[in-house]
Amino acid sequence: MKTTKVLFILALIVCAFVINSCTNSNCCDVKTKTVVIYQNHSIPANTGISSGMYTNVDHYCYVNVVVEFQQDSVGENPVSLGVVFAHDSVGKWGSRRYFTFEENFTAPADPQMITLTGINSWHGAQYGISSYIARLPIMGPYMQVFPFNHHYAARNITVALYLTE
Repeated sequence: MKTTKVLFILALIVCAFVINSCTNSNCCDVKTKTVVIYQNHSIPANTGISSGMYTNVDHYCYVNVVVEFQQDSVGENPVSLGVVFAHDSVGKWGSRRYFTFEENFTAPADPQMITLTGINSWHGAQYGISSYIARLPIMGPYMQVFPFNHHYAARNITVALYLTE
């Protein structure tokens, strides 16, 4: 009985030490990173742009792509975003089309385009912006984004990546 109490107290001390050291250090932190691709960047009307650079996203599991753009009324055309995952910093084996076999297909599978649209993301006249966030699994060690302004006038955009383990 005495040995059981001693072991129990020892277990409590060890647990308290582990919890304390975890909350007082970085051992519990998840690896994250924010990368701003475009910040308040002007994009011409009916035009898509590319920075020409691939961002290293290796060792991360997910990317949250944040897109924010000027929008003065609900009827304006949105900014869409293409996403490419590649195997090196110059885009080798990169593609904007992918297959997912998480579901069973009974017919031939068609590739899916990784394109996000900002339609119906308007925050209202008081803010004059639209924004959306898309969470994607990392499908290659490098990625690039291609914003496309579908509106008839130039507008400012911001695109940022939030990478998580």
